[in-house]
Amino acid sequence: MRLRFRSGRRALITACVLAVAASAARAEIDGRTGGEFRAGVGALPVQTLFELFTDITMATLSIGTLEPSTETERAAAFVEYAKPMGERSRLVAHFNIASYEKEYLIESSGQLAGRVSDDFYTFMLGVKHYYVRTGSFALYLDTMAGVSMLHTTTDIDELETGDTFLLAYQFTPLGMRLGGAAALDLALGLGYKGIVSIGLGYEF
Repeated sequence: MRLRFRSGRRALITACVLAVAASAARAEIDGRTGGEFRAGVGALPVQTLFELFTDITMATLSIGTLEPSTETERAAAFVEYAKPMGERSRLVAHFNIASYEKEYLIESSGQLAGRVSDDFYTFMLGVKHYYVRTGSFALYLDTMAGVSMLHTTTDIDELETGDTFLLAYQFTPLGMRLGGAAALDLALGLGYKGIVSIGLGYEF
């Protein structure tokens, strides 16, 4: 069984490599780019915005009433691949990881009771369209939807973990690309990628 699994995995990887190579060759013949790869960070994704602006008091049987204290949000680190669907449109695959942590204090004593951590693993597919593209300057918009797995770790009283699946989305009305094959990417939008994002991209 293990042998068949490894062989199947090799076959799948080989098929993916051949598909990418064929796509790049076809794109070169058509005079289009073979694709775009981007990596960067997004600030204030909606999955952590709710936590930042919500203070929820907790109650436990053994410790008593707890009040929220220190909050820590980590920007959404993302990678994207965009495949041509025409002269100006792209099919986009997006993955990001974002996290949020909140500490809780015992209300009666002010001592640290523990913390709750949320880790979001988000995968989305969407469409990107360049509405301005001249030389080393381009403007685009994109819209994406997918699923986000929320992994929650509660370390208060006792350690508990749980997973929840959420509907993920992102709408970016204004994205800017500055550069040639390698370029700086800036974007403003709303969703699971963030309100503001910055990254580096490479077009091949």
